[in-house]
Amino acid sequence: MSSISRVRPQLGAARRSLCGVLAAAGWCAVMPAWSQLPMPTITVSTNNTPLDRKALALLSQEAFKRIGVEFKLVSLPSERSLLAANQGEVDGEGLRVAGLREQYANLVQVPERFVSTSFVAFGKNAAMAMDKGWDSLKPYRVAFITGWKMFEANAMGARIVNKVDRPEQLFQMLASDHIDLALYTRADGLGLVRRLALPGIVPLAPALRDVDMFLYLHEKHAALAPRLAQALRDMKADGSHARILAAASAE
Repeated sequence: MSSISRVRPQLGAARRSLCGVLAAAGWCAVMPAWSQLPMPTITVSTNNTPLDRKALALLSQEAFKRIGVEFKLVSLPSERSLLAANQGEVDGEGLRVAGLREQYANLVQVPERFVSTSFVAFGKNAAMAMDKGWDSLKPYRVAFITGWKMFEANAMGARIVNKVDRPEQLFQMLASDHIDLALYTRADGLGLVRRLALPGIVPLAPALRDVDMFLYLHEKHAALAPRLAQALRDMKADGSHARILAAASAE
C-alpha cells in the first residue's frame, strides 16, 4: 500500500471527526434558545359542574402535555361558552355530550370519552319514580341550567320549564316549592345539597340518562383531535386516567 493510500483513511477520519465537533458545537449553541420556546397553548372554556370541571382540568392537563401542548381552562356561562368556542374566541369547549356539531358547525369532537356523567332529577319525595325516562317529567314543574343541551333536548315536555343561570338557584327553587324537580348531575347535586344544608332533597331513581362526556375543539385545531383521543386511550391503558379521576373526586 502506498503512503498516499495509508494517509487517505486518516484524512477522512479526521474530516469526519471535525464535522462532528462542529455539528455538536452548533447544536449546543442553538439548543438553549430552542428549548426555551413556549409550547402552543389551547384555551378551553367550560361551565361544568365542580366535579366535572376538576376532571376536565386534570385530565386535559395530562393529555395535552402528552402531545406537547399547554392547556388553559376558563369559565363562561353555559350557552356563552359554546358560542365562544364555535366562533373561535376560545380554542375549545367541554365537557359536553356527543353530537353537538349538528348545532355548532365549527366544533370538532375529540373522539374519546373523558368521563361518564349521570343526569338525574332531584326532588323532595323519594317515591317519585323516573321509570318512564324523560316522559316521567311531563306532570311536573322542572328547572335546569340555561345552555345544558341534554335537558334542552329532552326535558321541554315537562308541564312547566324554568331555566336558571346557577345550580344554587335550582335547589333553592326546589326547597321553596317553586318547582317539583331540579335537573342536574347526581354527584354534584348531592354535594350541593350538603353544602346548602337542604335536607330532604334526594336524587330520584333511575337516572334520566347516563352519558359519556367529550371535549370539543374549534375546527382550526381539528388536527389535535385524534392525537388527544390517542393520549386519552393511552392514559386509560396505563392507569393514569383512573388515578386522575380518583384524585378529582377526592379534592
